[in-house]
Amino acid sequence: MLETLLSSLGLVAALIGVVTGVPQVVRLLRSSDARGLSYSSAVLGVLSSAGWLTYGLLVLDAAQLVANVPGLACAVTTVVLCARRLRLPLRHAAAAALVWVPVLAGAQLLGGASAVGVAATVVSLVKMLPQVRTVLRREPLHGLAPATFVLTQVSATLWTVYGVATVQGSVVVCSAVSAFLAGVVLSRRCPPRVVVRALHGGRYGVPGRLLVRPVVLVHGAVPAAVRRRVTLAA
Repeated sequence: MLETLLSSLGLVAALIGVVTGVPQVVRLLRSSDARGLSYSSAVLGVLSSAGWLTYGLLVLDAAQLVANVPGLACAVTTVVLCARRLRLPLRHAAAAALVWVPVLAGAQLLGGASAVGVAATVVSLVKMLPQVRTVLRREPLHGLAPATFVLTQVSATLWTVYGVATVQGSVVVCSAVSAFLAGVVLSRRCPPRVVVRALHGGRYGVPGRLLVRPVVLVHGAVPAAVRRRVTLAA
């Protein structure tokens, strides 16, 4: 029973992870504005997905395979589109991939799946740092898809629980850090106060107002200026 529950939890986390990169890809396809998107983080995302896919193959973890096969495809697509929108060369991404392949192979030879997991963890821990640095500069962030970071938080939280339950330390560490950093990016892309104002002002109709109603009640009466409809960046 417990084993089935853990397996289901991992698969749910994996399924959410499958669609995590989709909103960002869609935004890049629909708009030429990629401001705020870190190319370095996108490249590191490819390396991270490739590392976890390799780890999943070595330990035969279905959840890792389900998450990282499409995850790798989304990550590669994001890198290509980001490079085009920002007019950056792809050769740096290609060079990073060429270096990463022998690193994973060497890790597997020296320490097996555990060493590959450590390598994947290291990249996962740092992959979002360039993106965090970008958002903390207060630059325009219209190129970021908020849904991607919401899904990242949800998926990473589930992976953290899964890692604790299955005693996979590398999964726990990188997932917990990813959830935190995604929250930092999301808080800059969609500041909570602005989101509450927008929802209270009718951005998403009655469901949005009901969602933030407890917040409004806790913080008291909302000023008239706040009641005006606030339009978030599309």
